[in-house]
Amino acid sequence: MTARLLLLLAMVACSGKDDDGTASPDGTTDSGIDTTDPFGDPGPLEVGFARTRIPAPVGIGTTGFGGIGVAGEQTPFQGIYPGTRAIHGHPDFRVTVLSRGEGHTVIFVRTDTVGVFQQLRQSVVLELAERTGRRDLDDAIIIGATHTHSGPGRVIDAEGPFELIADSFFPEFYDAMVDAMADAVEAALDDLAPGRIGLVLADGSDSINDRRCEDGLDYVNGTIPVLAVEQDGELAGLVLAHGIHGTVHGIDELTLSQDVSGGIEAAIPEVVGAPLHVQMYNSWGADISPTSANGPALQEGPELADGLATVASIGQVVADDVATALLAIDWEAEPEIWTRTLRSPIDRESIGYGDDEFPYDYGAVYCTDDGDCDPSTTVDDLDTRCLAFSEEYPAPNQTTFTVGQVGPMHVVTFPGEPGTLLAEKVMDGIAQWVDGPVMFVGYGQDYLGYSILEEDWWQGGYEASGALWGPRQGDYLVTEAIGVMGEALGEVDPKERPEPVAPFGGGTYDAYQPASASNRGMVLVQPSAAVATDLIVATVAGDDPWLGAPLATLQHADGSPVLRADGSPLTSDHPAFRVELDVEPPWTEAASSRTFRWTFQLPAQHPVPGSMPTLSGDYRFAVTTADGQDLATTDVFAVTP
Repeated sequence: MTARLLLLLAMVACSGKDDDGTASPDGTTDSGIDTTDPFGDPGPLEVGFARTRIPAPVGIGTTGFGGIGVAGEQTPFQGIYPGTRAIHGHPDFRVTVLSRGEGHTVIFVRTDTVGVFQQLRQSVVLELAERTGRRDLDDAIIIGATHTHSGPGRVIDAEGPFELIADSFFPEFYDAMVDAMADAVEAALDDLAPGRIGLVLADGSDSINDRRCEDGLDYVNGTIPVLAVEQDGELAGLVLAHGIHGTVHGIDELTLSQDVSGGIEAAIPEVVGAPLHVQMYNSWGADISPTSANGPALQEGPELADGLATVASIGQVVADDVATALLAIDWEAEPEIWTRTLRSPIDRESIGYGDDEFPYDYGAVYCTDDGDCDPSTTVDDLDTRCLAFSEEYPAPNQTTFTVGQVGPMHVVTFPGEPGTLLAEKVMDGIAQWVDGPVMFVGYGQDYLGYSILEEDWWQGGYEASGALWGPRQGDYLVTEAIGVMGEALGEVDPKERPEPVAPFGGGTYDAYQPASASNRGMVLVQPSAAVATDLIVATVAGDDPWLGAPLATLQHADGSPVLRADGSPLTSDHPAFRVELDVEPPWTEAASSRTFRWTFQLPAQHPVPGSMPTLSGDYRFAVTTADGQDLATTDVFAVTP
């Protein structure tokens, strides 16, 4: 079945019911949410989308592994972690807005970072309020991370153990991140147009494995809620959540990458056959690893850098699952939409530890053990083997949850990396009040490390070591997540809750001055003729990476773009490409100008079928700067299948 035929069948099958979302006479819906006060009745549904690169310069360090001691070249953008030197699928922000008017709006924001921190989120909320004059969007914005370990770090304004976790703070980069995320939200709000939504559930079990040996369960939950969004009568976007812990690239690759999520988000439009805006949240991933074992049979192609074929293969598996599920969609023109954001304290007192339990007043992490994978044993003194946070640099003492409803689906965020069984416990608790599926957005709104159930924590292992507040953190956050939903629904009495934390940053700094670029616009390495087993390579002299990576578009010899299966141009931001940067002279040498050698690598035929168009004929690369200005065009080269 071709991709476009699959899409046609999906559209025919999508002529299902509309839900009028009518409120009861007292102004409330079945959920108990007041739809009339203070914002009035909801209006027609409008939807909008936006996407923008994360402004991470090649040379900044990544976050997720702990990079101290890893070899790498010195750059102006690194802290204590090694600087990156390549890109595989440029990390970005993606935004989907669903709105039926003030008080009936949800803003889904997806970021290619290891996590989200409540201070960064608060910075974005305040920035948007200042820019737009809109009401406080604290309730509406849901920011979740893909948890790529190849996303940029340096956005936590704290020292001590936090530098071991996320690298040293880079205030100018932090401000750029806030501005870019706010830009994306504004662009999506400006894009609002009439729409409909629909929900299906896909099964992504073939793309994941249970990695946690300590519990001995070998258990996965591959449920993927897929929210389909129609704009102006056309299927335009998907928002989905998958518990996959999307990390394939290692820190030694020194690569900025969307990693597994990028492969999935790129493959879905190509399998469906339409240029969809796809954004994927990572849901429960603490005990899960991605797998390409069930991917398509590989075809002839060049040997690629580590992880590139694996990412593409996983993407194809999940894309097939999602495309199949879309055949069963029902649409709603007037869905119920509401969200609410509340905060919960978290410390030893709130959790309820005794005097002799987890004896760290300011939290602790990296609780070590001998790595025993016998599920019948526990580590009795594990809570005394931890790296303590200090009074000067304490672990967070509060966190953030957002809950809500979008049509037939309820939504709950979770601050960090939950285990599968823990996430199921949250969703089961919410099910006492609501019907239908729950989209569980892990790595959402804040980050408290790993959270697994207490009986599992005492079995030790890597996952247990990452909870900032010890063995009961997971169970405590389960109770709080369920309680926030209950409070929002009116099923639980409200309780006193913390106010938002202050955002990071706010200090002064000397702005980075980009280096003068020598040989700018020259094609330093022309691509050679290629066959299917070759890697096509071209090198162009461009700008300082602080100004953004250049973008290469593969064109036919006549200058028309080569199109992907979804109808969009094939560019170097797509994960079929790898982009590398070499600086001459290197950053360690003083120089009045430098040559920034940007090398674009593209397989003439990707080893994973469907990952890029079939090439046969004459082509060239057209390269633009990050802001879209013409930079260079290569000579024409031939590709022979």
